[in-house]
Amino acid sequence: MNPQAQPDFPPIQQRLMAFVRRHFGSSSDDYSISKLVGDASARQYYRLLRQDGKSFILAAYPKPFDQDELTYKQVYDLLREIGLPVPRILELDGERGIVLQQDLGDETLKKHLVKASRQESRDCFRRAIDHMIVLQDKGSQALRPHWAAYHLAFDEEKLRWELRFFKRYYVDNYRHLNLDDVVALEEELDDVAQELSRRPRRLCHRDYHVRNLMLHEDELYLIDFQDARRGPLTYDLVSLLKDSIELPPQELASLVDYYRSQSGCPVPEDEFRREFELMSVQRLLKALGTYAYQIVVRENFIYEQYIGGSLKRALLSAEAL
Repeated sequence: MNPQAQPDFPPIQQRLMAFVRRHFGSSSDDYSISKLVGDASARQYYRLLRQDGKSFILAAYPKPFDQDELTYKQVYDLLREIGLPVPRILELDGERGIVLQQDLGDETLKKHLVKASRQESRDCFRRAIDHMIVLQDKGSQALRPHWAAYHLAFDEEKLRWELRFFKRYYVDNYRHLNLDDVVALEEELDDVAQELSRRPRRLCHRDYHVRNLMLHEDELYLIDFQDARRGPLTYDLVSLLKDSIELPPQELASLVDYYRSQSGCPVPEDEFRREFELMSVQRLLKALGTYAYQIVVRENFIYEQYIGGSLKRALLSAEAL
């Protein structure tokens, strides 16, 4: 099926209901559907709850897709191959742009940490780091040349683009800052991209933060992994420990040490520490650009809650360099 062959692609809800009628039957008395709060992507998510108590998640894409070229399915296959827990795909409907998958509930790691004890929190982070190491080691080896993730990387061009995205949407459009020396800022951002692009690369989840890890039946699941690509060793580690969360310095240092000890990190400690802080600056500035874009362009003001903490952590990492 050629996605370009459908210029009049129906609206998401129309396609969604056509899929539900075909898969679950025509009687709406047997189920109810509710829309879930979405992420920063163009996908929309819905929960279908049946009378018998079984529930499912439906991901509705903005366009039709070829199942063989769907990056979500490619990374899904890779993660299952290397033994990492992901929500099961139950059906793919490329013509309607719908993915039916296992419902893991609503317990993200971020939610769990609010009520967890200090030891429980540490155990969860260590499990997440263990998964990350499997992804970096076994995942990098399992990549196949016909998959998109094989050819994607946080190279200098990509890292520079993300930092310019921050400058455009956070500095210019959200904060409306009139800098005296714009060229100096852009050169500094380019230097960050250049240095990080030279670091050893492993397969990265790409958004490995506490809102994309879910607890279900005592297992820690990975979600939202379709943008996986190669990147610096510290990319996912920074995302896990710095995105939308502020850990006490001692706990942060302990988890970084845990990663180094469990991964057999080949990078000398001083170089690793510099990469971690530099990667923190890049990742958090990129996140600020994304939050600003959501606020300014898409009017998703919920993202304002993440700006203050992200800016603070970026500044602390910059000062540590």
